[in-house]
Amino acid sequence: MNKFYRGQFVTYNEHSGYVNFISEEYITICVKEYTKPPQEAQFSRCPVRQVCLCVYSRYWDNVIPTPQEVINTFSTENAEIVENIK
Repeated sequence: MNKFYRGQFVTYNEHSGYVNFISEEYITICVKEYTKPPQEAQFSRCPVRQVCLCVYSRYWDNVIPTPQEVINTFSTENAEIVENIK
């Protein structure tokens, strides 16, 4: 059918993200996710809000598969807890 699969990391017109939806007519590429505030997430089906691009099949040649980016973040938020365990 096409060359994409859900969750595949891609770049389209300088926007990087992952394929979120695939049909014969278009794909969507999720470029950003936000966690909803607790008051809103409590009554939602999904706890995140997504920003997606819709790319029609005639532009699929411009969608470039990219390797998955690993983002390692370091937080000292719980450093006291770790030190107190010693």
